[in-house]
Formats: sequence, structure tokens, C-alpha cells
Amino acid sequence: MSGRGQGGGMKLLVVGMGDSGFAAARLALELGHAVAACDERTSEDLAVDLSPLLSRGLLFYGGSQSPALLQGVDSVILSPGVPRASDLVRTALQAGIPVLGEVEWAFRSARGRIAGVTGSNGKSTTTTLLSEILAAHFPDVRAGGNLGRPFSEMVMGSTEDTWHVLELSSFQLESIDTFRADVALLLNVTPDHQDRYATFDEYSRAKARVFLNQKASDAAVFSAADAEALRWGEAAPGRRFPFTAVGTLREGAFVRGGRALWAHDGREETLFPLEALPLPGLHNLENALAACLAARLAGVPEGGLREPLSRFRGLPHRLEKVASAGGISVYNDSKATNTDAVLKALTAFQGGVILLVGGKDKGADWNVLLPEVRRCCRAVLAFGAAREKAAAALRDGAPLVESHPTLKEATDRALDLARPGDSVVLSPACASFDEFRNFEDRGEKFAAWVRGRMGE
Repeated sequence: MSGRGQGGGMKLLVVGMGDSGFAAARLALELGHAVAACDERTSEDLAVDLSPLLSRGLLFYGGSQSPALLQGVDSVILSPGVPRASDLVRTALQAGIPVLGEVEWAFRSARGRIAGVTGSNGKSTTTTLLSEILAAHFPDVRAGGNLGRPFSEMVMGSTEDTWHVLELSSFQLESIDTFRADVALLLNVTPDHQDRYATFDEYSRAKARVFLNQKASDAAVFSAADAEALRWGEAAPGRRFPFTAVGTLREGAFVRGGRALWAHDGREETLFPLEALPLPGLHNLENALAACLAARLAGVPEGGLREPLSRFRGLPHRLEKVASAGGISVYNDSKATNTDAVLKALTAFQGGVILLVGGKDKGADWNVLLPEVRRCCRAVLAFGAAREKAAAALRDGAPLVESHPTLKEATDRALDLARPGDSVVLSPACASFDEFRNFEDRGEKFAAWVRGRMGE
């Protein structure tokens, strides 16, 4: 894919000035456009410093996203956190003003190739693993998107040799138009973000847009074990490559006899022996299958997967062991912000789990956790704003179910209850915003409390 060389001369309005909006505005200024930006927050409340952009001509309107700002604007660039249902966006569309998501905006200046990764869970781990495998074989590999580095920053200085590995949220995929991934991955689609989407189908369709605009030569990688991913993957316009960690496939990637295999072209190729994967849990095996299959489709040679895979240590806040003492292990899975992620985390344990759940509820159906909670949990400690709802739903799932106002209180109680052989697992199934800035803040504080108590 070649960059489209977006020439300067347009008047652009960037809506939402978080990291993605900042990067989009910077790219627009680099291209010679006249750029204004707005945010419901004032400049003092933003997490980014606007001064480098203001000195280059950016006009910033803080404390407002008024439709009046559209006067004379040629295009709107929308940050992923701003809903398309906002008054400003609706007014722009009614006036015939193009509204581009930040990913779409960056795509139009990108050179090189793109791997796009989406799913309800596992996106960050798969994106990072895929980028590390590609980096072992290609000279210029850049990871980002919804994970850390905005796409508008990644495309700066990109060449035909660049691989962009993008984590893509449903919010980002809502606002693409011409964006196209050479290799697109759909890991799973399970209920999430019910606070943004009216129906599950609406959310699922947003995820499926990762396959939008693919050509016949492009690759679509998708889970054969997830009904929604399978639904959309089988309809993808490019070459279709399913994977599953449960069962076998005539064509695609699967597990058998201690090996991850890829059946294609009438043969079975070993992607990696399972012993080479250093991360626990069925979900991490699924992530590794997807990443390794995508890497092969991106041009990594046969036999080129095991070494970078064996070096991969995962990401913080994803079933991360943060302490171990006296036969008690403690895991920080703060990134598990929906029930499906919690279910996958629990598959890594045989029993003796003290599970901490709670935070800001996202409309979760807590009842889906009951079978796994009954199988492996001896206690469930609910905390935060969702504690009463979670505790009520899981009351019959474990011998002990309690609710506590804060995560700190639940953590102290869990460590008091823990005995040799137990695993204390923070896997909240909720957002963090009732007590914390984000899931990272929640996980870091949890780890610090645990280490302080356990003397590590």
C-alpha cells in the first residue's frame, strides 16, 4: 500500500484531543493543512501538552464541541473516544462534511503494509507478539493503534518496507472508509461496550469492519471457535485462514499432539511446539496461534516463529504473576474488563482461586461466569461500584462470596483468606473508572499493595 500523499491546503477540525487527536493534528500540520481542534476539556485538563502544536498554528477550542466550529471546515478528523452520535458529528454529516476517524486519516498517508488486529479480548497481546515476530525478520516494524502509539504518529517517515501492526478497537473501526489491512485478524467477538452500542449485533458489525476493503490477495485470520468471528471471517473478501485451540481443522491452524499446526496446500506445517509458548492459559494459546499464522502470511519463513515466540513474556496486567510467597501466587489481570476475558483467565487454573471482580459495570451478564467459578474458585470478593450486582449473581458460585467497597479492602481480605496452594486473581470484568484512572492504574496499585503485604 502506498501513501496517498495528502497535499496541504484544507481546513481541518480535529475532534477530541487525547493521544490520537494530538497525533492526527500533528500529522495534518506536517502536511500543510490549516488545523483547528476542539475538546470538551480545557487545555489545562488535557493529558497532552498542546504548546508544540499551538506554536505551529493550531487553533484550539477547549470546553466545547459546538457544531458552530464546523464553519468553513473541509473535513473532520474524529478521535476514537468521541461517539459518531455526537451533535457535532451529526451536524457535519448532515452538511456533507466528510468525517474521518483517526485511523482512516493516518491510513491515507501510510506507506508500506498493514496488519490489523481486533477482537473483544487478546488484541494487545496478539498485536505485540505479532510485531515482535515480524521485527525478527523485517527491518522496519511499528506497533500501535489502540495500543500506545497512534497510527498518525506511526506513519511519519514510513516507507514501502514498513510493517504497521495495529491494534484496532471497535471505536476506531466505526470510522474507517478506505482503510485496508493486508493481513486482518479477528480474534473473537463477545459482549462488551454495551454502554456505547445499542445491540450486540451493532458492536459485532463494527469489529467485522477490520476486513473492509480487503482485496482477493489479502489475508483474513479469524477464530473458528468463536461464532461471530467465524461468521464474519467466512464472509471476508480476501483469502480466509481460520484458527482454533480446540479441535482440528482441514484448513487452518490448530493444536494436536503438543504442536501448533497449520494445514494448508495439502500438508501440515508445524508453527511451534507448545513448549515454546511461555504464557499460561488457553486464551494465550489462541493469541499465539493467531499471531503466528498471521506472521507466516506476512512473509515470515517456515521455522522462523519459535525463537521470537519463546522470548515473548506477555504484557503487564494480562494474567501477570505479581507475587508469590508461602505457596500463594497472586495474578494481576486488570485488563480483563469483560466477562469473556475473565472466563479465559480462569481456564489457566485448576482450583484454589480467590477471585476479585468489580469496578464500573459495563452491562455485563455476570451469570456466564458461574460454571467456571464453581469449577475453580473457593472465594469471590466483589468490589467497587458493581460489587452488589456481581456478588448477587455469583452468590451460588463459590463457598464464600463477599462484597467490599474498594479494591484495597478486597485485596486485603483475599490475602487474609489465602492459604498455600491458592491463587489470588484480580480479573475484574469491569472498567476501572469508579476508583482509578484506567486499568493500568488499577493493576499497578493492586500489585503494589500485594507486594507490600507479601514482603516482596
